Amino acid sequence: MGKNKDANPAYWDDYNNLQHTKHALIEEYLKGWFPKLGFWSGKILYVDTHAGRGKHKGGKYGSPIVALRTFLEHQYRESILKKSRVAFYFIEADKENCESLQAEIDVFSPLPSNVEANIIHENCFDALQEELDELERFKQVMAPAFVFVDPYGFKIPGEILQRLMRFKNVELFINVIWRWLSMAISQAEISEGMAKLLDSIYNGDSWRKLIGLEFDVQAIESINLLRNMIDAKWATHIHMLGSNNATKYLLLHLTNHDAGRDLMKDCMWKICPEGGFYARSTDDPSQQYLITREPDLKPLEDWVWAKLESSPIRWTALLEDIRHEIWRAPQLNAVIRKLKNEGKISGRKYTGKFFPKNNPELYLC
Repeated sequence: MGKNKDANPAYWDDYNNLQHTKHALIEEYLKGWFPKLGFWSGKILYVDTHAGRGKHKGGKYGSPIVALRTFLEHQYRESILKKSRVAFYFIEADKENCESLQAEIDVFSPLPSNVEANIIHENCFDALQEELDELERFKQVMAPAFVFVDPYGFKIPGEILQRLMRFKNVELFINVIWRWLSMAISQAEISEGMAKLLDSIYNGDSWRKLIGLEFDVQAIESINLLRNMIDAKWATHIHMLGSNNATKYLLLHLTNHDAGRDLMKDCMWKICPEGGFYARSTDDPSQQYLITREPDLKPLEDWVWAKLESSPIRWTALLEDIRHEIWRAPQLNAVIRKLKNEGKISGRKYTGKFFPKNNPELYLC
């Protein structure tokens, strides 16, 4: 059993917009993720590596209860449970936190048949390594899993994340404490111990490419290094800004599935409707869904024109290409309809292709 104490007990005293955004993203994503996996897989897992107490002092729920409630209140819960078991694993090193979390889970007892909520009192990375060793020893496959990695610091063993993502249907949602990680990179040139720690996080010395880069550029390049190291097809992230509007940490979603990439982008646009994927600690959480904001789609319109400048392209190809950008497919469709209605592009029905009015040799379909 773990003997570690809560490294940041003051965290539970407050609840700001960054915590609200983090939990809102988990809730929105799981609303779509549960039915996508639960209707066919036989078993699905939600894993929370630093589960905590379950509730903040002001009454706001932590991520384990957010995830559990999201499933228990899901409109397709009964349909999913006819097809799959749903298992929640909440890993927490602090004994008092475990007891508090258990009390919050007990509020929902008895859980429906085929739903289980397990609290594991252990260091999370020790627990994950034990489970991975067991699966690999017996050549077993991990059930589809959403793994939320939310450490109090930045010391995350990259090798464990890499091993998790080797399983086809595992997705990671990682809280990258960027402010501290960037400071560690700046110190590593003169600190052998810090360099070894970064070797563990990046599972190698690729982090050395980040030395000397500007803060925000360094953050983006770090995301690329982590994605490549973990070997994920898609990486989607949101900047979480402190009171000085500098990036405090990054929420990073990693998946090998196109549907997972699309779903997370949909969730981020819903939480940050102005685009840009930035959340600020000083925003009022109670106002998030009361104010409807419209994104500026002019950059997307420019992107469409840039695609048309060089060669013919089908509409379906644009829908594939847009997955690499921050915009969503419905936004692309809206821009294309707008350009058609304004007479700026036209289409040929027998091919489904569109072309700019001033250059009928170029097509959009």
